[in-house]
Amino acid sequence: MTRSAFLAMKTRINRGSVRGSALLAALIVIVILTFAAAGVLSYSLTTYRNSVRQAMLDQGKVIADSEMENLYYNWKNQLLLKKPVDNIVSLLGPTSGGGNGLTDPLNTYPYDQTMVTTNGWSVTRSLTYNPIPTASGAATGMVAGTNQVGNIYYFTAKTSATINLPLLGNVTYRSGRTFEYSSTSLFQFAVFYQGNLEIGAGGNMTIGGPISTNASAYLGAQSNNNNPFTLALTDMVYYFQNYNGASDPLTGETNYIPYTNPALDPSLVDPIYNPGAADIPPAAAPANQAAQRALQVSKLATQASFIGAVDVAADIANPTFAAAYTNLQNQVDPNEIYRAVVAPPPVSTSTGALLPEDQTVAGSRMYNSAGILITITQTTPGTASLGVNGVGGNITIHCGISPTATTPPSQANLSMYDNETWALPIVNPTSPSITSPPVITAARQVIQDPREALNGASGVNLTTVDIGALNVALHNGAMTNADLASNYNGVVYVYDNSNNSGNHSQSYQTPLSASANLNGILLTNGTTTPAFNDQNGNPLGFSVVSDNGVYVKGDYNKTQININGQPYDNPASIMGDAVTVVSSAWTPASAATLLPISSREAAASGPTSQYPATGTVINAADSGTANGMTVNAAILTGNTPTSGDVGSGGAQNLVRMIEDWYYPNLTLNLNGSLGQIFTSKYFSGAYKSGVQAGLGAAQRVYIQPTTRKFTFDNVFKAGYTPASSPSTTGFARGPFFNW
Repeated sequence: MTRSAFLAMKTRINRGSVRGSALLAALIVIVILTFAAAGVLSYSLTTYRNSVRQAMLDQGKVIADSEMENLYYNWKNQLLLKKPVDNIVSLLGPTSGGGNGLTDPLNTYPYDQTMVTTNGWSVTRSLTYNPIPTASGAATGMVAGTNQVGNIYYFTAKTSATINLPLLGNVTYRSGRTFEYSSTSLFQFAVFYQGNLEIGAGGNMTIGGPISTNASAYLGAQSNNNNPFTLALTDMVYYFQNYNGASDPLTGETNYIPYTNPALDPSLVDPIYNPGAADIPPAAAPANQAAQRALQVSKLATQASFIGAVDVAADIANPTFAAAYTNLQNQVDPNEIYRAVVAPPPVSTSTGALLPEDQTVAGSRMYNSAGILITITQTTPGTASLGVNGVGGNITIHCGISPTATTPPSQANLSMYDNETWALPIVNPTSPSITSPPVITAARQVIQDPREALNGASGVNLTTVDIGALNVALHNGAMTNADLASNYNGVVYVYDNSNNSGNHSQSYQTPLSASANLNGILLTNGTTTPAFNDQNGNPLGFSVVSDNGVYVKGDYNKTQININGQPYDNPASIMGDAVTVVSSAWTPASAATLLPISSREAAASGPTSQYPATGTVINAADSGTANGMTVNAAILTGNTPTSGDVGSGGAQNLVRMIEDWYYPNLTLNLNGSLGQIFTSKYFSGAYKSGVQAGLGAAQRVYIQPTTRKFTFDNVFKAGYTPASSPSTTGFARGPFFNW
């Protein structure tokens, strides 16, 4: 082959190689571009799917979190209405839906099932109660932000929202939170006050237990030349504003709240701060009283919440609630909210229909949670008789709450209970199944209360409730009634619902009229109170509540019960517009005359100059028990606050007396808890003590006991509180978590 031919052939080969390489390169570029395009497309699709998924998750989060809030709202409302903690999950429903277009044709709103929204979301919700392995199922400890020990209950709430999309399949957002509910009985203190706490002991007094006030504390003993009285404090004292006249408890001088009339503002003797004073015999008081006071007196950073989660200011400002919280002077009054614990639900005076009110306040009403409701419906004195289905008698007794009742059956029987009258022979001694005397022994027997009489009240219509007969009836057959057995919770609400409209405060110059205008309930034969256990084996306790004034005759709740092998007082409480103790010798007939001065006082040694002999004793307590009187119960009641020339009488007179207790050398023992969170509405007479100027020596209301002793009951310290005790409630939500 010639050289030229070889070169020509080589050129042709090189040109083919170049063209092949270019083609290969082009193919490679095409492949790369194809993969790049595919990658871009895949990335775009993934990004799109992720974007859509995230958008759906955002929607799901809104739905799930909204359902969480709805779940929390319903859970909280049920607890505020005092529904059982361990059964709260089954009580959540029915509702009107979750606020996101949820459809629930069965109207059951199941919190552990799945439901579908109108726009395709499937929603689940669940609430689980997580009991602690204790008898109560709750953790017991100091509640955050308070100085009180309470029970803390734990729940786990879970919600989810799922939607199925053709491109993405199921998209689900899950939300979880922990709910905590704390319940602290009001009866955490030996003495507690919503308003100013005054103690000016006119006799020897020991307070064995913690003391608390949401306002100022003025504590001491009255100075007497013949008898130097003492006030001994054994535990902590908590106050919010001032202590004995100063913000600093170490510098505060002991004094009353200043009156308009300086003559009513005597000096007091400092309390003795002695942790051992409750011992018998009492331990010697620490010599360094200033140092001991620093240990026992503490200023609150915030006021204690004695009425739970109620926003009083908001309720008073809410025009929807104005009619429900109106006082006798037709003014919207926060006292009506504080007083709700003893009052029945507010109703229209024209229609008898329930008035709208804050559901938290409604939940605080002992009326709404009572297992037994006794209503005195007659308007004249008479013998108690039980009507048939609420007709024909002057007493009606109901048991069991009707969940469908929204209005009372009539103005005469203001009740949220069902229409079934408890027709058991509990007030009928002729029944073969009940051999005890009737529970209601007299209806509207007219008496005069000396304190209220001096302040213008014409009298008190007194209805007598025999606690001993009630105890026998419950234990000897009454609990066989299905309604009562399933609904009895230890709470008995008894009241006379006839007119109480008179307001007699500071009107003692008004002559007494022939007809009584106040209503009262007298508890007799109460040495042994009904004692039953709940489903967990813990004592239910026993609570008597009334919108009227409550009188307690003789020893109360002294028969102890056994709790886990230890003897305790039956956890009991007495609540009313006013609470007055009378000795076992007291009779309604003897109350018709104001207490005169006895001849015994004139002859007695001691401070007799202020007690001239002007008559014979009519109503002395010394004909009762030899050692005085003991009431083992938490007492929640109202007072007449100090204002101008009117003194409240102090905590020592929060439980009122209308007899001569001093010269028989009697002791009044109040063992439990003593509290004031409202002002008395009907028994509003100003406090009277000693010889009243301008009224004569024969018009004294009472003569104080030689000794008074307030002790915080050990049964409360052990965590057992009276049936359905009013409580301070707290609600908390933990952070969100995914599940």
